[in-house]
Amino acid sequence: MADLKDVPCYIPISRSRVKDALIAMDIVDKDLAKELKQVSQMLEALWHHNSQTTQEKLKSIYEHLDPFEHPHGTLPRVQHFLKIFDGVLKDGNWLPITDEELKEAIEGEDVFPISLDVRFDEFLEMRLYKLGVMPFTTFRKAFFGLKKIPIEGIAYDRVLQVIQYKEEEWFKANKRMKNFPGKDARGLHMHLFKSVPKLDLETIFPNTTPNMRGIDRLKILAPALAGIVTIAVKFGPILFGDTPGDTNLSLILGTLVGLFTYMLRSYLAYRKTKESYLAQVSKDLYFKGQANNSAVINFVTDLSEEQEVKEAILAYFFLLVEADHGHTIESLDDRVEKWISDTFGIKVAFEVQDALKKLSELGLLEEANDVISVVPPKKALKILDRIWDEIYNFGE
Repeated sequence: MADLKDVPCYIPISRSRVKDALIAMDIVDKDLAKELKQVSQMLEALWHHNSQTTQEKLKSIYEHLDPFEHPHGTLPRVQHFLKIFDGVLKDGNWLPITDEELKEAIEGEDVFPISLDVRFDEFLEMRLYKLGVMPFTTFRKAFFGLKKIPIEGIAYDRVLQVIQYKEEEWFKANKRMKNFPGKDARGLHMHLFKSVPKLDLETIFPNTTPNMRGIDRLKILAPALAGIVTIAVKFGPILFGDTPGDTNLSLILGTLVGLFTYMLRSYLAYRKTKESYLAQVSKDLYFKGQANNSAVINFVTDLSEEQEVKEAILAYFFLLVEADHGHTIESLDDRVEKWISDTFGIKVAFEVQDALKKLSELGLLEEANDVISVVPPKKALKILDRIWDEIYNFGE
């Protein structure tokens, strides 16, 4: 198997594009293309049924956790919901964002030159998940706006945030009532974002406080300190009578006014940066926000279904059309990853074990002496059709 430790398992190509590309291969004739489409349709139908069942179960539990319903008191079955939801996320190839990644985002340099504090202690529950990565390039103004500096980085294709606030009593006990969101804090909040820069993760939190960076404080305080020292050295002896001479009050006053003007301009520049940041965050939340609360369940379960079916179709296809290759688990894994890379220009760590497990559970996989294969399409269709019929067999 290829060493793809840092490559995501998520396949960011739609199911229809994957199927079209497979069927378009020279090795597939007209009759085989028809049979493969039929097998794909049956796989999609079975997974959609299973996905729909899971989706309805999650919705039923979340109904009592949904912030839009303004639940009161202790939230019931939060951990039960999260356990099932975590399973769906795993099937969809989502990965949890670690504490180290979050720390790096908070301490690293953001796209906007401003410091943010996230009040993590206000959360009773907080989880972040990522899906896929992509490079991005943006520009930051420098040298008083005369030059734009390119900033390159990594962005997550999707980020899912799950948070639950602490009760009102905690905010009262800690004298934080000014930060208490009120009735909006109730419930289990779920938010889905797209194209979030890795080092800007803190921008998606609802309880952040913009702070002045050390460099911004330095711009304001350094000239003031330097000016005070200069005045003290130059005019101190005169003011206190240690050195004869006339006190040039207009010069002192002019120096102080100049210092004050520079400090004011530095502060106003910081305020402008802060306002630009807040405007950008508002814009990002509007354009990058994809779903909230119960709508997240629909998106996640649909995406999980999409990933599961793609993996099964890819494994079945290559084991079928390359039966003479005598594929092992390792060779199949390498073959699928190479095909995705050659066809779509992306690197994916194909979950070969998961794909083969699906085919095995459906009775489509055969194995002998470490060589794996699949049943032919006609037999596969009979097996899948029987499984479908048994789903709705009400005691006949």
